[in-house]
Amino acid sequence: MELRAGQLLGFVFLIGPVGDLIGSTTPAGRTAAVLACLIAFVALYVILLPPISRLASRGDRVVHLALAALAGLAALTLVLGAPRSFTLLFFYVVVVAGLVLPTAAAVVATSFTAAVVAIGLAVTGSNGSAVAAYALSLLGIGALTTALGSVTRANRELRAVREELARRAVADERERFARDLHDLLGHTLSLIALKTELATRLLDSDPKLVRTELTEIAQVTREALAEVRAAVHGYRRLEIADALDRARATLSAAGVETRVEGVAPALSDEAESVLALAVREAATNVARHSGARACTIRLTPDAEGVVLLVEDDGRGAVNANGQGSGLAGLAERARAVDGTLEAGTRPEGGFRLRLAISGRAS
Repeated sequence: MELRAGQLLGFVFLIGPVGDLIGSTTPAGRTAAVLACLIAFVALYVILLPPISRLASRGDRVVHLALAALAGLAALTLVLGAPRSFTLLFFYVVVVAGLVLPTAAAVVATSFTAAVVAIGLAVTGSNGSAVAAYALSLLGIGALTTALGSVTRANRELRAVREELARRAVADERERFARDLHDLLGHTLSLIALKTELATRLLDSDPKLVRTELTEIAQVTREALAEVRAAVHGYRRLEIADALDRARATLSAAGVETRVEGVAPALSDEAESVLALAVREAATNVARHSGARACTIRLTPDAEGVVLLVEDDGRGAVNANGQGSGLAGLAERARAVDGTLEAGTRPEGGFRLRLAISGRAS
């Protein structure tokens, strides 16, 4: 909008040349031709500054040809007999060159235009001071608009980078939130479903145990709600001890005999959260997909951190790669804390998940 306002204001300087043309003794036919060229010049100038989307979409070559045509129309008015004041049109040419061309090309175009105008004025009898005034003025305005064009392009590129970073930030946050919801709700809903099925089976035979299961379901639901709220706010720290308790409960509700071996060392918050998520994801997959009767969860500390190994005696991977969306997201989280995840069918049967993670607490 500001650039368009500047364009309209700049046309005020054409009043002088147009007045000179109307007041001159130039034949009517030539005057009409000059005015036609001037109208075409103004229209092309408006199109070029800034380039309209249809023109710009055709590439830099078309814009450059349009700029050459603009200079040609300016020269044509003089060839047709317009007054010398029409040399002013070349100032518009260098303005466009400075704003739409790359810096180096704009410098060349401005210098070339100033040289051609100076030569033309000298050849047609202008004195040295007029020639110098025109040439220096063209160079000065060209330098200013070239600098302005460079800053404008830099700002445009910076704005584009900022918008791209904002778009990526939104995409990353959406992906993070989707992973968190999967990690939270996938495990929690599986645990609730398993405990509900268990309570239903025991409804007639052991009402007291049913009451215990329902109490645990309510507790798990409240904890899941708190974790979802933490995920919404972008902070969620999971503890390995809690994850192991949840894993035991999930596997027990599914009728899987569970053995936990080893203790995790003190880890950073990020590393412990990834380790806890791995335990929860592994337990959920064993309970939901494996058909296993037994599962072992082993934690082995090492110099860098800890190695988690989860093995079951079930049917193995549920697909060719042994990778679901949960395991893919877990592998991504592991890489973020310099960890490695391996998951797949064991040669002797069953499924194995191995997570090696660094990040001991300092």
